[in-house]
Amino acid sequence: MSAEKWTYPKYLGQRIKSARMNLGLSQDELADAVGLPRPAISQIENGKRAVDSMELMAFSRVLRQPLSFFLDLPDENSMEEPLAVLYRAEDIAEDDRPLVDDFVALSRDYATLERLLELDGGKVLPNLSAPIRTKWDAIITGEKGAADLRANLSLGLAPLTDLDRILERAGVKLLFRPRPGSGVWGFSVTSKEFGQGIFVNTYCALERQRFTLAHELGHLVMDGMHRASVFTEKQATESFDDGDTVLSEVRANAFAAAFLMPEIAVKDAIAKLAIDPEIENRITPPVVKYLCDQFGVSCDAMLWRLLNLKVISRERRQSLSVMRVSERSSNVVPRSFELPERYRTLAFEAYMQSKISIGKLADYLRTDLYEARKLVKEYHLPQLAA
Repeated sequence: MSAEKWTYPKYLGQRIKSARMNLGLSQDELADAVGLPRPAISQIENGKRAVDSMELMAFSRVLRQPLSFFLDLPDENSMEEPLAVLYRAEDIAEDDRPLVDDFVALSRDYATLERLLELDGGKVLPNLSAPIRTKWDAIITGEKGAADLRANLSLGLAPLTDLDRILERAGVKLLFRPRPGSGVWGFSVTSKEFGQGIFVNTYCALERQRFTLAHELGHLVMDGMHRASVFTEKQATESFDDGDTVLSEVRANAFAAAFLMPEIAVKDAIAKLAIDPEIENRITPPVVKYLCDQFGVSCDAMLWRLLNLKVISRERRQSLSVMRVSERSSNVVPRSFELPERYRTLAFEAYMQSKISIGKLADYLRTDLYEARKLVKEYHLPQLAA
């Protein structure tokens, strides 16, 4: 292959930096992986050095992105409006841009695979939007929306420990990535190009990841003209406290709490412990821990839910919070860089139907041709032409 020089080094450098940061690699680590000196990586990322085609293929392999990620992704000025809104969101810092880039690139590839296989993307989520004028409106409509969506998806009152799979079956495109140090817990986008998608920062407890997923789901189904939303720790805290915050965030939090912890299910779980919640201080730390484990939520989320259900008083919530109820799964459990299971399956199916080549399969799987062939062999699939 010729050492063709690409003509837009600044743009390409930004894409390489974005992909490197998304994987948490330093410039030194990237330099070692692609066989270039560290100063060369700095020059490339700053747009002061061009990249030839062989080097670009090395970056694609190491950074786990298809060539299209570096060549085809449009800039903000030509983006579809919801994506531009997400890029401009004040809660998205410059260092968070890699999250957005990776999310957009994967969602577009996801939609392309669905089109190649002539799929409709799954069941479409219902529009449960309702007007809100006060914080009370936001809470009531959020809780009602949660109950309505559970009914729409035939979920009953069971705990939703597999919420990610439920949403995938409903056609929502999900991306989970660890982002240490970021204030962004998650975000969501409604796009004409690829439908509805949610990103979740996994550098946190599994309980928070689940709540973030439910919170952004609330935006997708309850914000009638939803384009893009960002969820941060500040928004989560303000929405539960008495502080002023955006009503749509209050509603999304109320939705998430009711969706993950339905009132009837919570009170039934308490009753099965032979506890009379009317008796002062009968909700103890062991009881809270039991409820957290049952519903897969954090201690903080459960305490706010018990308060809103009038099972405990505000003073009792505070005292239980101070007791610091231990949580078995509250340690940081970041997911590794992994592709959604359904996405991977669609990529292999497109390959099996000769809709894509082995080279394109490698692009979709964010790997190189050698690894793609190795995976095809491991799965006992036929070796089709490149």
